[in-house]
Amino acid sequence: MKIVKALLLIACIGVASGAMAATTTSSFDNFLYSYTVTPAAGEDLRSFHIYGPGFECDPSHYYNLVMPDGWMFDTVEINGDCQLTFWTTGDPLPAGVATDFGYTHYCVPCCHSWFVSDEGSDNPLATPVDEDANHTEPCNIPAEYADQCGGPGLILGPSYPVSVDADDPTWGAMKKIFR
Repeated sequence: MKIVKALLLIACIGVASGAMAATTTSSFDNFLYSYTVTPAAGEDLRSFHIYGPGFECDPSHYYNLVMPDGWMFDTVEINGDCQLTFWTTGDPLPAGVATDFGYTHYCVPCCHSWFVSDEGSDNPLATPVDEDANHTEPCNIPAEYADQCGGPGLILGPSYPVSVDADDPTWGAMKKIFR
């Protein structure tokens, strides 16, 4: 019985000490998708992956990219879905330091899944160091989109295109062209 208790104690200590978890949050404001990734001690994060819809996998549709110097961005289609990936072949993100990522995209937000990896590439099958299945943070979907999207993930990402109104001067110039 003492051996069983000792093994249980060792297992509990191992689980508690190995409970690394990157903190990953997102926000959406006027088609600006923002992310903050904070690696836990012991995590060497070199890629950040966001799952999204397969029909929106053209990297040229993602504008005004925000990422650390030396990082890259790409989209990769996998099994009919799209994965947005920020990655570096250089140094990993510093542990405990919040790092910002983001882009502008003209689709409404939905909750999607994410994962981070120590592999510095856009490989959509990279081995996760951490993923949203290990977390319970809220998705933070804006109230006006909450009833339009019931995605299972914990991070915001583009869902489907919406029309974006042009400002009055742009419409005025267009009207002159076609008169």
